[in-house]
Amino acid sequence: MKKLLLILFAVSLIVSCEKKEKPKDFLVLSGEVDNFRKRTIELTGYNFERKIRFDRKNKTFLDTLKNITPGHYTLKIGKRPVQVYLSSLDDLKLIVDAKKRTKDPVFEGATANINKYITEKAKKLGVVLGNANKLFSMNEDEFLSKMDSYKSTLEDLANASQLPADYLEKEMRNINYEFALAIKNYQGFHRILYGDEEFEVSDQFPMDIPDDIDLNISVDYINSKPYRDLIKRRLDDVTNKKNRQDGDFDLTYLETVHTEINDTLVKNDLLHKAAEKQITTTINLKEYYRKYNSYSTNTANKAEIGELYNKLKLTAKGQPSPKFDKLENYNGGKTSLDDLIGKGKYVYIDVWATWCGFCKKEIPLLKRFEQQFHGKNIEFVSLSVDRPSSKAKWKQTIKDREMSGIQLFAGKTQEELQFTKDYLIKGLPRFILIDPDGKIVNANAPRPSRSEELIELFEDLGI
Repeated sequence: MKKLLLILFAVSLIVSCEKKEKPKDFLVLSGEVDNFRKRTIELTGYNFERKIRFDRKNKTFLDTLKNITPGHYTLKIGKRPVQVYLSSLDDLKLIVDAKKRTKDPVFEGATANINKYITEKAKKLGVVLGNANKLFSMNEDEFLSKMDSYKSTLEDLANASQLPADYLEKEMRNINYEFALAIKNYQGFHRILYGDEEFEVSDQFPMDIPDDIDLNISVDYINSKPYRDLIKRRLDDVTNKKNRQDGDFDLTYLETVHTEINDTLVKNDLLHKAAEKQITTTINLKEYYRKYNSYSTNTANKAEIGELYNKLKLTAKGQPSPKFDKLENYNGGKTSLDDLIGKGKYVYIDVWATWCGFCKKEIPLLKRFEQQFHGKNIEFVSLSVDRPSSKAKWKQTIKDREMSGIQLFAGKTQEELQFTKDYLIKGLPRFILIDPDGKIVNANAPRPSRSEELIELFEDLGI
């Protein structure tokens, strides 16, 4: 009996030990924050958002993060962003002042050295490079000298910061991406700062550096924004070269991602980010969706874009237009879409806002079209999606810019107004053309700045 009890005890001990040795699959993120009174702190990263409750009484926060992707994240503590690196398992604690930005955060935990390095690296940006406008205003030799100095400074800092070998290897690549992106940006930024659209870098300027970068490293894609920016710039360049002047950039971009990118994570994310916006503006909806669906292999992403596609089919050519009802008219009274259709006239709607710079650039061009087609079978409607607090600014803008046509004020943003939600309007300005019977001619009609295309459309319709 004693022997049996000993055996049972031993088995019990082994089982108990096995339970205790269950591998950890989470990290604890905690901190102490001074000069902060809000109830939540935001943690954001690559395709990641989370709100963390802040204990105002004890000035602390704590959250358990399970199965988190290792990488760089941002803790938004009020107006102070704190860049942090999180592994999937190592707990991290920080002590920070939400207002005193000159006071560096203090980190505790296995990743403390990495996070201290990130803080020190951010300070080098201002010390070595200074003001961005001054940097990109420099001549080529000065600019390249500054960038070489910055790159060397960061490499020295990384090597001296006692970083884990795997992180150091990734960070050295990231430093190179930052350097390459600045090289890529120099010509364009220099043109803007000097107002010289004809400026070209010399033959000696190393413009080919960004082209030497491998586009298929998923771990860098997750951890490095400069790397993601470089990939996007490269794909845009390739797409523009492939795309003829009268071609469809959106469709060509999907094809470029499919042919140029091999890594599954990178490809799926690029396709998804493009489709989220482009599918709402493409003029070839059915073909765009077909191509996206054939190229993407991410089930969740495909379901999301499929849902957008099904909604967009409701605003396809020939479908009855969604309606707006009783919006404030600048000239007095209320106006609904039903007041404008059924009278033998097409309706060309400009969805805009006073805060939108691109919208304002279209205003003088829109006025010319209104004058050119005055008295014809078309109404020009400008529908503001400013917030209610911007009503006075809306009225003043109309007065100052001598805007004509029918001016309407929704008092709701494009995310709130049902009319714009039905059209899935994500960016402004957006132009919509509706026929005299209230059916959609084009849910993403050419802007006035695409004058030849718009005139051709009007002429084909007999306007």
